[in-house]
Amino acid sequence: MTTTAQDPRFPRVLHVVEAFGGGVFEVVRLLSEYLAADGHPVAIAYGRRSETPEDVRAKIAPEVELFPLPWDRRAPREQIAAARALRRLAASWEHDVVHLHSSFAGVVGSLALPRSTPKVYTPHGYSFTMQSRSASQKRIFKAIEWTTARGVDEIGAVSEAEARDARQVVPAEKVVVVRNGIPELDDPPAGAPPERPGRQRAIAVGRITEQRQPASAARILASVADIADVSWVGGAGRGGIPESAVSAEGVPVTGWLSRSGVLSELSRATVYLHWTAWDGQPLSILEAMAEDVVVVASDIEPCREILGPRQVCADEAEASALIRRILSDRGFREDLLASQRERSILFGARRMAQEWRSVYERLAAPRPAALGAPTYQAEKETTDGIQ
Repeated sequence: MTTTAQDPRFPRVLHVVEAFGGGVFEVVRLLSEYLAADGHPVAIAYGRRSETPEDVRAKIAPEVELFPLPWDRRAPREQIAAARALRRLAASWEHDVVHLHSSFAGVVGSLALPRSTPKVYTPHGYSFTMQSRSASQKRIFKAIEWTTARGVDEIGAVSEAEARDARQVVPAEKVVVVRNGIPELDDPPAGAPPERPGRQRAIAVGRITEQRQPASAARILASVADIADVSWVGGAGRGGIPESAVSAEGVPVTGWLSRSGVLSELSRATVYLHWTAWDGQPLSILEAMAEDVVVVASDIEPCREILGPRQVCADEAEASALIRRILSDRGFREDLLASQRERSILFGARRMAQEWRSVYERLAAPRPAALGAPTYQAEKETTDGIQ
């Protein structure tokens, strides 16, 4: 990143994030810091989750403005309070574009902010793709996403898979794809694969939630514990699934670590298991690729899109067998690493920031008078139900 004075030609971007933790935290942080360093005025309005850093200000560059919202829980009263606070902030911060991240921010932002505000919404994984939900629940989730989509200018999908999902609720021309990226892949791994002394390690990373199928993932890791050290790097998230769902299978749980701590754990691993039921585009896979760790993932489209068909598995038995072969066959392991390196060039943070900047500039461009929307005050009445 190269720091420059803020340029008044650059759009002022307000990010809105209810679930400010995990991969979404990293994406929003990186994007905001890259844009702020290039001259964009950037702010983040956020809620707090169990995995949100205690001191958010210490984790994000000072050039990025931060605005905590009363969004600590998902009860209706908190959603209404957050909507009111967001309206006040949006009216005073003089943004050019609002970027809504994940479902709750999408719903609240699309309803609370005027239609004249240029808005882009990134789902980071659609709820109606959750395999564990009934058909009726999926229909409800899709209806909610349809309502959100009507209130924004574009859907900013983080993968082609998420874009295909988005086209189920909006016209294709309203969908743009900007793949996630991390700074470690601005310059992907090169040279000989790293030598890792000691016993090999197979790990999972992240929140212990329904999405990550913790009991199933733990059984997969436990199945190779005879030839590798295994662990879950992370801790319990929202949803009531305890760490014992993993530890009961004999897999130790580290508890929550800083990003640097997670990267340190990855740097000592041979295999990273990403056993997710649904996703947008998982940052932890990119982080493992940056550390030259072979990734084995569940066979869902976002994972297959990053890794290709050789490293995704349909069930526990297939995943266990693949991990065992990776741990036992050095030539096979290095072949998969070579494939990962070829794919990793698509996932740098610098490229991600440049592509999002193009989206923001397009949305912030003056609109033809005939298509103009009413002013904030004129449209305020349309959302009085939130006040």
